[in-house]
Amino acid sequence: MSNSRILVVEDEGIISKDIKNILSFLGYSVIGIASSGEEAIEKAMEMHPDLVLMDIVLEGDMDGVKAAEHIR
Repeated sequence: MSNSRILVVEDEGIISKDIKNILSFLGYSVIGIASSGEEAIEKAMEMHPDLVLMDIVLEGDMDGVKAAEHIR
């Protein structure tokens, strides 16, 4: 088991749930799922994940690259 805390950022609900399930099965702790760049920034500031798995093509005003730059 890993103590790594992971935030998943994916705008497709089915895909984000699959990623969460696979990571959980492998022993990782998924602390949250965000579906937009803005939500990813908010959750990262609040939850302080060890790793953010970011989709770079997100719906909305902010893509994953811009969100990652803000989180970094």
